[in-house]
Amino acid sequence: MNTNRRAGLSVYTAKPQIIYMEKNPGKNLIPANDTGRVQALNRYQILGSTPERSFDTIVKLATQFFNLPVALINFVDRESVFVKSHTGLDGITSSPRNASLCSLAMLTDEVTVFETIPLADPCLLANSVSAAELGFKFYAGAPLITFDSFRIGTICVMGYEKRKFSGKERILLQNMATIVINEIELRLQEISMPANSKI
Repeated sequence: MNTNRRAGLSVYTAKPQIIYMEKNPGKNLIPANDTGRVQALNRYQILGSTPERSFDTIVKLATQFFNLPVALINFVDRESVFVKSHTGLDGITSSPRNASLCSLAMLTDEVTVFETIPLADPCLLANSVSAAELGFKFYAGAPLITFDSFRIGTICVMGYEKRKFSGKERILLQNMATIVINEIELRLQEISMPANSKI
């Protein structure tokens, strides 16, 4: 995998990644701490949950802030990726883990940027249709990092045109990832609260 470092970004060149993901599906997409990571994800009881307004609002704001048509919040389970919230695409629920650039973006604390999307499914597109076939050119994803340092998913934005992603935009996407984490922590507190304590 070729990686260029620029302004704090992880920017991956497309061609080597196409070869890597197609010929070696799943290889190196599983971090060493994956068992603990999945346990951390499961404590939030969010996999398979229904849409929620707070998360839907975040993805809508992401498309507005970055002037991009698509945004998603994803949680990466042991073998699949669950789409908690999305805007700009219909019919999305999940995707195989080894077919998702969001699984790749989750491997680093930094924002991952594909200024030209490779011919691989980047972010949970139904029926294994590649983003390139649907016309997507750009991807940026920030990991969702828990208070105990587990990366459990991503918030990502996508577009139909090639574009750069500035340092300020990187910081903004990271801040949105922090907001998502704060929301799932609040959500956990609410669902863990005894029924007689809820107003």
